[in-house]
Amino acid sequence: MNASPRHLLLEILFTRFWVRALMLTMGLLSAVCGLLGPLFQKVFLDRLSGAAQFSFLQFESVNQIPQWGLLVLTFLSLLGALAFYQGVIYLGTRESLWMQRHLSQRLYDHTLSLRTESLHGKPVGEIVSIYTIDVPGATILLEQSLPQFLGILFPLLLGPWALVTFLSVPASILMPFLAVVLVLNFLLAFRQSKFFFQFKRLAADRVGYVNEWIQNMRTLRILGWIAAFEAKMFHVRKVETRNRIQMLNNGQTMNGIASSITFVLNVVLISVLLHSQSEPITSGTLLALLWIVAVFMTRPFRQMPWFFTFVFDAWTSIKRISELLQLRNREPLPRSREFQKLISWSAAGGGTGGADTPVPALRVRGLSLDIDGHHLLHDINFDVKVGEFLAIVGEVGSGKSLLLYSLMGETGATFEQYWIGENDARRLPLDQLRQFYTFVPQEGFIMSASLRENVAFNYHVGTEHDDNIRASLRRAQFDIDKERVENGLDTEIGERGVNLSGGQKQRVSLARVDFYQSPIVLLDDCLSAVDVDTEKKLIRDLLAGPSPAVGDGGGWKNRSRLLVTHRLSVLRQVDRILFMEQGRLKAEGRFEDLMRSSAEFREYTASLERHEVSSTQPPKPEPETVIEDPAVDLGEGQEG
Repeated sequence: MNASPRHLLLEILFTRFWVRALMLTMGLLSAVCGLLGPLFQKVFLDRLSGAAQFSFLQFESVNQIPQWGLLVLTFLSLLGALAFYQGVIYLGTRESLWMQRHLSQRLYDHTLSLRTESLHGKPVGEIVSIYTIDVPGATILLEQSLPQFLGILFPLLLGPWALVTFLSVPASILMPFLAVVLVLNFLLAFRQSKFFFQFKRLAADRVGYVNEWIQNMRTLRILGWIAAFEAKMFHVRKVETRNRIQMLNNGQTMNGIASSITFVLNVVLISVLLHSQSEPITSGTLLALLWIVAVFMTRPFRQMPWFFTFVFDAWTSIKRISELLQLRNREPLPRSREFQKLISWSAAGGGTGGADTPVPALRVRGLSLDIDGHHLLHDINFDVKVGEFLAIVGEVGSGKSLLLYSLMGETGATFEQYWIGENDARRLPLDQLRQFYTFVPQEGFIMSASLRENVAFNYHVGTEHDDNIRASLRRAQFDIDKERVENGLDTEIGERGVNLSGGQKQRVSLARVDFYQSPIVLLDDCLSAVDVDTEKKLIRDLLAGPSPAVGDGGGWKNRSRLLVTHRLSVLRQVDRILFMEQGRLKAEGRFEDLMRSSAEFREYTASLERHEVSSTQPPKPEPETVIEDPAVDLGEGQEG
């Protein structure tokens, strides 16, 4: 679907066209009724004063209407004008809400389809502001601009026509005056739209800074950056306040001019009529003139500057929405035309590759990843058997996590071959591809919800799954009776898991993976925050396959497991190791085999051993060092 600003504008204006046509009709009827009211009044007053009969739109039958009938028609006309215009406003509001849901869902689906690198570094605050500010800002075209346009267009067409046709106002005086008013309102509205655009941009910046502040408050305090960060937030707020004051002043100027225009126009037109007509002005003509200018045309004059303002403001929001919708993934995975049926397998079953050769859980050939000219992964090839337990190791920056994200379609990596069981993963839609996997990141994702909802990964989950949830928590070494969860599964966990330690977050994430039995488990250094004893239990109860040490194996023995780790103790317990170096798969095999065959792997394991030894020894005292500010020293250590 085309997401250019022009097409997005047309989509907002003309989707559900029958409603727009109904609004147009009601706007026209409102203007006609609003004009009939003063003309009926003119006939009524002219008849009272004995003036000549009035040919009303060439309908002579109007002159046969009794006086009380004219009053009733006047009342019904004015009531109809109000009712039809309120109908336009009601439909505009409903259409605005419908379009907000439509655009929000479209943005949501599109944002989910984007990989991380495709967002071009857009901060969370900016994306949130598009939802909270720009979606309502774009749909203000329906809520405000379209009703205002109908309230301006027909009165400005019918009002001057009635003044010239029925009240003999000179068009040479009226039309230039209206042209000047139109240009003046346009210029003021254009200026106001600039203030609105700045307001949205500055608000987005402020939301982004505040969001960053809330998420990193503790780190900023430790690093001693609070004052600098607060100064940045306060500066944005001051600029935003100055812009808001200028916006309000310009708005008051527009309101003042709009309110005085009808008074000036009345004075001008009455003066013209007094000096241009040989016959005296009747009371009916005077009342009709005052009513048409001061009442019928007041709304369009007052709405005109704000109409332009909202149109310009909506256009800036449409461009921001369009910018996000036009972001595309680089080298997206090709998708099949039909949603293929999900084919699962297990250790006891699954397909075969001919001659009773089991089909591997994963078959990867030629996996490569280039981003902005940087080669991050190079021609990686490997297979994973059903139920196999693999460790992926290497120095920091070797591409281990990128490999996991590439398997899930999150990086835009390319594959010569990529098979999941008997499915060509290159032709699977991303949502289907990811059904084969469950994933545990190093920093476990925790919702601000109950423990039950976090394991089930579903809000408002019922208690009927509690037995399975408790079993998954036990296997993940999360003992409800010993952890800080006073209310059991109903315990509320704070935002981003603020009430849990790093190890608890990782164990809850592991319990979630255990609860959802997908065939392949991807684990990104998810044991880094647990102690050695807990790690042994997790491997025994979840990760390990059948062996003399653990018997029949852990709970995931029939699921293929890929674990990124820096723990040397784990490497002796996996079925196979993939050793990576600078984005390349340097070696693979069992721990003992790699220790014999690969000098690079031996050096890597030696570095892990040195690190583990140093981390268990207390630091030597340095009595001559004086730390005046512990927070600053800690901050420097973390920064380095």
